[in-house]
Amino acid sequence: MRNIEFAEFRGVSIDTRSIKKGEIFCALPGSRFDGHRFVKIALQYGAAAAMVSREYAATAAADEALIIVEDTLFGLQDLARLYIRSLKIPVFALTGSAGKTSTRRLLKHILSTSMKVAETPGNFNNRIGLPLSILGIRGDEDLVLLEMGTSHPGEIRDLCSIVTPDYGLITSIGHAHMGGFITIESVQKAKFELFESVRKGGTLFINQNDPRVRNFPDSVRHNRIRYGINCPAHFNAKLQSLDEHACHTLKIEENLIRLKTPGPGAAQNAVAAYAVCRTLGLPAAAILPQIESFRPEAGRGKMENWEGITLIDDSYNANPVSVKNALNTLKNIRCDGRKILVFADMLEMGEESRSSHSRVAEEALESGVQHLFCYGKESLFTLLRARQLNFTFAHYYEDKRVLAEDLKFLSRPDDVILFKASRGMAVEEIIQIMKGL
Repeated sequence: MRNIEFAEFRGVSIDTRSIKKGEIFCALPGSRFDGHRFVKIALQYGAAAAMVSREYAATAAADEALIIVEDTLFGLQDLARLYIRSLKIPVFALTGSAGKTSTRRLLKHILSTSMKVAETPGNFNNRIGLPLSILGIRGDEDLVLLEMGTSHPGEIRDLCSIVTPDYGLITSIGHAHMGGFITIESVQKAKFELFESVRKGGTLFINQNDPRVRNFPDSVRHNRIRYGINCPAHFNAKLQSLDEHACHTLKIEENLIRLKTPGPGAAQNAVAAYAVCRTLGLPAAAILPQIESFRPEAGRGKMENWEGITLIDDSYNANPVSVKNALNTLKNIRCDGRKILVFADMLEMGEESRSSHSRVAEEALESGVQHLFCYGKESLFTLLRARQLNFTFAHYYEDKRVLAEDLKFLSRPDDVILFKASRGMAVEEIIQIMKGL
């Protein structure tokens, strides 16, 4: 270290636009910008010090407060590793091909009524985001709730080398981020890295409805809590009914749960959260009202009525698992109008992209979709298959505004419109354009 005179810091930032006085600025190299270019600005803005490479330090001004490392990403991860180990707070980690973020948000919604919980902010679930999440923990929490993502083998194992979970949950295993994997079996193996990394004597939460999750090999190393819907499990929920908005009523441990979030994925998330919270010692009376009051965020299945039309914004992410869940939701919604799908690319599907996008047309037809609006080059495969299936209306667009104009012109009160795509396609912009026309 150079010119360092402090024993504590107030956090870590990688962005000078949001850095706060007393934080450490970590100068990460990137594909577009190298953080070392902004060290001087960060220090001027009040950073306590900057974590930099030896190469930068060799030519830095003599008065700059620097933490000098071989690699700033590894330095960031090492700092997070040291910090989380010093806290002695239980760590709950979860991953999954679909449902991980919604389950995390639901868990935080429930647990916050009974304890202090630190959680992954936004989608900070990768090799940069996870250490930043950890370094944002205050230290007085009762539980740390961390989401872990993966786009290639070994990534979750690397994340777990930073923090060893006491509890692990895999929501589902399916065809997601296939560009970084060869087969679905390699996805399964990558997700299992979380369960394998949970400390000895820790607890695994097993989704009995997902055959790839429940096939994790038995071992005396961990405690296992099994949950599911209409299946043998420690926490087995029974489907009771489905309302006109496709929201389920569940019965679990003789308790009824009336969900306000639509779809089968929401039901699975609710049972997972119930199982976790009961295992952590919360009484059912504290859990039920929180599950029932939970509402999805924008982009994650949020429903709204706009000019008599039901809009379902499920645009934050998409893979074959989540698209199928969303279409199941659409199928179960009762309406007097038509069911319309605005669909854009599922990214990072690799060699499975063509077949996966083609299959969406088949699933859309089975779900009662009558009008299909496609955007993005991969969705051309969806369009071609839709035309083979003789859709009432199927059209491809290269311009979001033109799509929004046609969508507004063709839609009418009592219709239901589902917007579904990967985050990189920014399909929520179509919603905003349509509302502004």
